[in-house]
Amino acid sequence: MKVPYHWLKEYVATDLEPQALANKLTMAGLEVDHVATRWPKIVTAQIVYLEPVKGSNHLNATRVTTGQGDERSVVCGAPNIKLGDVVPLALPGAVVQAEGGETFTIGVAKKMGIRSEGMLCSPRELGLSSDHQGIYILPTDTPLNMPWEEVVIELDIKAHRGDLFGIYSIAREVAAFANVPLQAPPLAVPELGPTPVAELARVTVADAALCPRFTARVIQDVQIGPSPLWLVLRLAAAGVRAINNVVDITNYVMLELGQPLHAFDYDRVADHHLIVRRAKPGEQLTTLDGQPRTLDPDMMLVCDASGPLSIAGVMGGATSEVADTTTNILLEAATWHPANIRRTSGKLGLRSEASSRFEKGLDPNLAQQGVDRAARLLVELAGGTVAPGIIDVYPQPVQPRTLRFTTHDVEWLLGYAVTPSEAAHALTALEFGVVLDGEGEGMTVTVPTWRGDVQEGADLVEEVARVLGYDRITGTLPSGPLPEPQLASWFARQERVRDIMAGAGLREIVTYPLTSRAALLNILHDQSNVAPLLLGAVDLSAPAVDGNGAGLAEQTASDGAKGKKAKKAPAVATAAATPNLPALAPDQLPVVVLTNPLSSKHETLRLTLLVSLLETLGENARQGAPSARLFEVGRRYVPTPGMATGAELPHERRSLGVILYGRTGDEWLETARDLDFFDLKGIAEKLLRTLHVAGARYTPTHHPTFHPGRCALIELPVSAEPDAPTRPAGILGEIHPAVAARFDLTRRAYALELDLERLFAAAPEHYHVQPNARYPALTRDLAVVVRRDVPASDVAAAIRAAGGALVQSVTLFDLYEGQPIPPDQRSLAFTIVYQAADRTLSDADGDAERAKVVALLRERFGATIRE
Repeated sequence: MKVPYHWLKEYVATDLEPQALANKLTMAGLEVDHVATRWPKIVTAQIVYLEPVKGSNHLNATRVTTGQGDERSVVCGAPNIKLGDVVPLALPGAVVQAEGGETFTIGVAKKMGIRSEGMLCSPRELGLSSDHQGIYILPTDTPLNMPWEEVVIELDIKAHRGDLFGIYSIAREVAAFANVPLQAPPLAVPELGPTPVAELARVTVADAALCPRFTARVIQDVQIGPSPLWLVLRLAAAGVRAINNVVDITNYVMLELGQPLHAFDYDRVADHHLIVRRAKPGEQLTTLDGQPRTLDPDMMLVCDASGPLSIAGVMGGATSEVADTTTNILLEAATWHPANIRRTSGKLGLRSEASSRFEKGLDPNLAQQGVDRAARLLVELAGGTVAPGIIDVYPQPVQPRTLRFTTHDVEWLLGYAVTPSEAAHALTALEFGVVLDGEGEGMTVTVPTWRGDVQEGADLVEEVARVLGYDRITGTLPSGPLPEPQLASWFARQERVRDIMAGAGLREIVTYPLTSRAALLNILHDQSNVAPLLLGAVDLSAPAVDGNGAGLAEQTASDGAKGKKAKKAPAVATAAATPNLPALAPDQLPVVVLTNPLSSKHETLRLTLLVSLLETLGENARQGAPSARLFEVGRRYVPTPGMATGAELPHERRSLGVILYGRTGDEWLETARDLDFFDLKGIAEKLLRTLHVAGARYTPTHHPTFHPGRCALIELPVSAEPDAPTRPAGILGEIHPAVAARFDLTRRAYALELDLERLFAAAPEHYHVQPNARYPALTRDLAVVVRRDVPASDVAAAIRAAGGALVQSVTLFDLYEGQPIPPDQRSLAFTIVYQAADRTLSDADGDAERAKVVALLRERFGATIRE
């Protein structure tokens, strides 16, 4: 909220300079964002000489005076100035606005050989409007040399302090902590009209729960015109542009008291009867911004017999707005249910100064003050006549509540003692009512109706501390036992994952967990079945499988692969390991939907991090990024069976997402190449290796986000115990080309998503290290022929099992398919490294171990040895 310093001083005569006042406000709990100065070195001046510049078809040479016995030469090209005009003069050093909102500084210059010592300003250059057709001509009685400079203090008012959205409310706070008198704005209304308001207008409120109070006055014989300069400048300093005197007065009172108002053209209201009701289904209204709005029964309207006139608490309608021909005003000030206004504003995507105040909760007793203040100003500035009386529909008046309070509460909560008189003085300064209990520490406090945030004694302690000063709280060292350390802190775990990903050359992104159904569907190649999204990239309900389950995607063969047709193993085989799910239509996607989303792009919680990763990558690709290596540690929200009925909340799963795109290496050194599946798999293996996770499996699967045949599940043990069964914990693969095209990706992209809770369940809390072996290793190569559907990982696991503790590593270095291997079989070649901790292994030991391996492979897979 913007608070002009001189406007504030109209109600509280503080001698604090703006910056000192800003510091005081911050220390009193009213956080100041920044302090800015508007219109420095701008003064009013009068044109005393005016002649066209020779050789120019539009420039005029003028001389202006500020009435202080001085004259300045100013060259001006505006066509609307004349001798004797009073205008705003920007002196050298002043900062004014140019087209597009940019600013520039005025200096001394020569134009057509004539010295120009300033600039005469248009409304646009002063930031008052977009009008740049001519100089801003001021009324002839405007004082000369009047400085325009205004210091604006911008406050960050929190939502629970809806009472502070008015200049006068801020003045009340300043008066309290500065201990100076508070001057209230005049509210007395001269009711000189011949006809009582009850005979001129009527109001019917159909839903008092959503409209606790509605007040109205009739002001006749109003003269529409421009507002006086002081009002225009105050509005502009507070961030509101002037329109005409009637509209400006309603805005002025809203900024002054915090009470929004609306002025209807009295003669355009059918039967002069306002009806406050809910909207009918499908009812429409064109608002003041010219946009047609479709309404629903959850929205409140102010109507007449012919239909809606305004959306209650949000914005007025075009049918009854004040125009240049308006002569009679029906002025209303009401109180609306804050949650209803917030929902209405959100549904319509329409926020206004009024809605931002109503949705925070206003005091119903403020409504009459607002309508009275505005009526008085309409008399003073628009020449109106106020009809006697006020229409006030207020069925259940709000009464001040009382709280018991003792100074002991202050000492207990703040650590320092105050006397009853100090506490009473602080609360009284904020206009609380206080009755002391004689000689005791207690008192009865009456809370003003505008302070809805004060509910208990602790709130009163805060008010006392704000007025007396938080600097009275003395610093003390903490006492008592230290808190127990968190041995399994998720913060530390996630930071460790971030360090590993950064060490792998990835950059972290942070995105909103909010998305939309459309965005979720956009990452699926086949959008007719959205069931895979319910996995959230991980089937959280899938049972664990033992070591003999489906196999893993093949590892790459080494560069020294043997065989004439040796090649890299494919990323995945053909079997699908994704659990079967019933087909779901897009509109059946059971996501967590926000009741009141800020936009349609943020209407649901994401089921998977893949949607955020792809959107971020797509945005970077559209901006010309040739490559990207990104990761995110975040949360995804997986539905539960009872979520639809509200019996359960969704699973909130901590997850890691990774996406790779483009090339790696150095183009200049000719080492560049496209990133591929194995770069991504290497990152996954690095993460598992660093966390000492053993027994990971890569199982072929299908997923509509990924390319068929280039996608695998990551299966991890359910615990760090030896021989623990495995379960799905993540997915990785190449993004489907159709999905990549939707995000304007011109190269292949590879993505991974891993459930961190399942990852750390498989990670040991403690692990053992061994010294380097003192005895040399023994290496043996073994080529076996097995069926094509036997995963290489299962063969490697059998080799490790046969060799026991002597086996240090098993590496696949060759895969061969072709003659003379039968078509349904393939050859897998492994390098096996044996090493003993207590002796040097002999060739005889190697032959014996090889024989055990061969026997087990024959028994388990029907393998034959390829010599």
